[in-house]
Amino acid sequence: MNQQTHTASRARHTPLVPPGQLPRLRLRLEDQRRFRLDQIDELAAKAAEAALIADEARWQVNRALTVAAEWALGDINTALSRLEHGTYGICERCTEPIQLERLTVLPMSRLCVACQYRDARLARSGVTPPSLSD
Repeated sequence: MNQQTHTASRARHTPLVPPGQLPRLRLRLEDQRRFRLDQIDELAAKAAEAALIADEARWQVNRALTVAAEWALGDINTALSRLEHGTYGICERCTEPIQLERLTVLPMSRLCVACQYRDARLARSGVTPPSLSD
């Protein structure tokens, strides 16, 4: 591989996140992780209470909220793992950097705006976007 190609390839995989911003983003992710863990504990207690009094509707609502919180927690844990492995801030679909503004708003973002938009548009049209492992 010639030097120009190698430099372009390396630049393509370099996140736009300035190193000084990483501790702040890590803190936000850790705060969100604690919030989700507390939320899951709270929902488990409410679900147990609903089961005890045989309130099926309330149990189902708590179960749906728990699944959503667990999903969010998974995204947060994945983002923390990407931070540890040096891949945080790189789109998992196109490998382009994710803009700092997006990460500031959604620190667990796995996709850049363009890929997120593309996946959402495909989903609205009934087409399943390819999995990130493809």
